[in-house]
Amino acid sequence: MKTSPVRHVVLIAVIAAGLAGCTFPSSRRIIPRGQANVLQRSDTGVVTSVREVTIEGERSNLGMYGGGIIGAAAASGGRGVGGAIGVAAAGVTGAVVGHATEEAVTRKRAQEITIRLDDGSTVVVTQESATGLFQDGDRVRVMNGGGGARVAMQTN
Repeated sequence: MKTSPVRHVVLIAVIAAGLAGCTFPSSRRIIPRGQANVLQRSDTGVVTSVREVTIEGERSNLGMYGGGIIGAAAASGGRGVGGAIGVAAAGVTGAVVGHATEEAVTRKRAQEITIRLDDGSTVVVTQESATGLFQDGDRVRVMNGGGGARVAMQTN
């Protein structure tokens, strides 16, 4: 039994998408590479408000090219000028849909946390919800430095 090239392209795309989301588990907290070996200032304070937000997703060329290839491959098979126009239109449509899908799939749930620091000043930090869920009145530490900031529960 012969398999069509379209099936091969779709199968490869599905496998690549599955492998792209793979990570190895860790029992320790994982920090972004940019926070390693960076001096950070730590302040303490109290959370005064929390708002649920969404961090926009990534918009790389992977979604656009992948969608374009899959769209063009799915439309292949036509002959002549009409077939070429169909492949081109399906490729462009696939690229647009692939780009939008990548952005939507890579969005992150987050919290916009307003904190009154012990020195009386107020700061706002937006971070992924995966790093902790904060509520009004929580006593927190704010680490600031290296071009970023993050909030963690105060442990003592």
